[in-house]
Amino acid sequence: MSQELVEKKATPLAETDGLTIMQRKFCEYLILNEGRTTATAAAIHAGYAENSAAVEGSRLRRNPKIESYIRKRSNEVNRAYVVTKSNYVKRQSVLSQKLVDEGKIKDASVYETLIGKATGQFSETNVNLNINATDLKEREEEIKRLKELNEKRIADTKLIE
Repeated sequence: MSQELVEKKATPLAETDGLTIMQRKFCEYLILNEGRTTATAAAIHAGYAENSAAVEGSRLRRNPKIESYIRKRSNEVNRAYVVTKSNYVKRQSVLSQKLVDEGKIKDASVYETLIGKATGQFSETNVNLNINATDLKEREEEIKRLKELNEKRIADTKLIE
């Protein structure tokens, strides 16, 4: 039984992580298909031989450099999907503009309202009071207290921005 030597096509990159091109492809495939693929499928996609992909995939997953790269790169990718005020407003603006372009201006107003709320331009405040039995002085004090609470809420909203 003869054994043929197979030369791998992987060459190290100049980057500091020290991964080969095939290793990097393996990692990227796993990261971008997180939870929807296997190490075997990632190894095949990266260019490893199908008959040894299961072994290669398992070996690669245990490689400390690859574990480190996957962890760092996953954090970078996941950071892009974090909902921030800026991302939220941009997304609502895109959706609103798309509806305006389609001539659905009435439907776009919903997104405009969400943008206004997100940027603090207006807010909804519902206050339910039952002050029928109180005298005028108590009513004035309650109104003053509610105004102070509203001013504090507005100031807190500005601090968040």
